Amino acid sequence: MLRRFLWFELTMHKFSPDKAFILEDDGRYVLLQPEKTLRQFGLREGMTFVDIGAGTGFFSRAASNIVGEKGTVYAADISSEMLDAFRRFSVPNNVQLLQSNEYEVPIPSAQADLVLFAFVLHESEDIPRFLKEAMRLMKPDGRIAIIEWKKQEEEHGPSMEERLSKNDLLSQCKGFTLLSSANLNPSHYSCILQVD
Repeated sequence: MLRRFLWFELTMHKFSPDKAFILEDDGRYVLLQPEKTLRQFGLREGMTFVDIGAGTGFFSRAASNIVGEKGTVYAADISSEMLDAFRRFSVPNNVQLLQSNEYEVPIPSAQADLVLFAFVLHESEDIPRFLKEAMRLMKPDGRIAIIEWKKQEEEHGPSMEERLSKNDLLSQCKGFTLLSSANLNPSHYSCILQVD
């Protein structure tokens, strides 16, 4: 049984860069299995992947392995400190680090086969605006993958008030079709969306 990890320390609804090392904990890899999870989301060799709120690169490095030399990974974060932490953990050749604004990612339109929001939307004050930017980034047949904390009391993760239930999330996803949703593990769920 995995020991419990305190993964989130919230400061004004944002994960603190001071705790970046927590995102690379071995237990987190066991629980979330980033490469397996991204493959289940449909990521394949040669694709373009956009990781919004990439942090230390937990999912971006896994995506790099999947998309290979012919693919591209854009790892965007609003925090320069997080991007510096990513660099310390290594940046694969097919990964481009980008500092973004809250709701604007410096990537041309219609680039992404898959856009990932992993543990990001519950920190957002304007989810529809975030999703509109993701829509701009997506190719016509692109998808959005979302991973969030289940809305339940736990010893680790954000507080109950900060969490975003699947129903609350989907109520803010106007203009998208839910392709699938799943329970990833006892603490997290995922949703795959496509533009209507």
